[in-house]
Amino acid sequence: MSISGGRALSEPMLADDNPRRLQLSFSRVDTYQTCPLKYRYAYVEKLPSAPSPQLSWGSSIHAALETWWSQKLPEPPPVDALLQALYDHWDDAGFEGMSRDEKLKWYRYAQDVLRAHHARFASTYAPAVATEAWFELDMGDDIVVVGSIDHVQRTPSGGIGIVDWKTSRRAKTRKQVAGSLQLAIYAFAATELWGHDPEWVSLDFVVSGVRVTMPRSEIDTDAARQTIHGAAARIRAELFPAEPNRLCNWCDYRGVCPAFEGDGPDVAGLAVVELEKLRRRRERDDSRIAQLETLIRDRLGANTTVTLG
Repeated sequence: MSISGGRALSEPMLADDNPRRLQLSFSRVDTYQTCPLKYRYAYVEKLPSAPSPQLSWGSSIHAALETWWSQKLPEPPPVDALLQALYDHWDDAGFEGMSRDEKLKWYRYAQDVLRAHHARFASTYAPAVATEAWFELDMGDDIVVVGSIDHVQRTPSGGIGIVDWKTSRRAKTRKQVAGSLQLAIYAFAATELWGHDPEWVSLDFVVSGVRVTMPRSEIDTDAARQTIHGAAARIRAELFPAEPNRLCNWCDYRGVCPAFEGDGPDVAGLAVVELEKLRRRRERDDSRIAQLETLIRDRLGANTTVTLG
């Protein structure tokens, strides 16, 4: 297994001319396990999906926590700094079309959750070793697993602990956490990034204020490796059957799924909306590129050629 470290906010496709190379992540494997057809729609056909209040709310809280924990200060930043980070990083995409009063309910709820988080950890605050630590794990057989670790914490003995923030309302049991594929992947990544196993891994359910921590020794990384390779084999074999489950009513692709009876989001309409946004972004980018090229030539000479690689 090998790794390259760095940082990113999404899942960029790795530049590679190997057609067999398969990029996975916890969310991709989890999606395949939940419903292979959903995986196909999301990651093979790349159908558009609509932003939701839940996703935007969760990403806003994550961004605020990352900002607060990543400050290298001897004392805990005040709660106002955490709330300011929420304001600065608020993701409004999932709230389009919602009334102002409804938006304020979501925003104030996020403030309450962050105030409670500050109260839980201010007294034991220490700057994070890393936040949103990006990794690319070579799992063998041309399988690469990518992701980012929310929070790496220094332990009293000088080791590290791994924390993943969850904004779901319900906390998981210790048994569920011990079997978490996500935490097993993070254990792999931490060992490669910092040269040794984490002492523990945990899921922190910020809404309920519950942190479930497991010693590294209780995380089954062998089973995780088998799960990843098993999913990869079925994906390469193009096995994408529909698996109806309790989440179907909230699936972004239920409108095109042959196993779902009922209406769903208009995928073509979502594609038009996304295309319009991308075209506007490209126009802004092209305009800015032209401005910068003009500025460079004005400063360095009309025959200057800018090559970026």
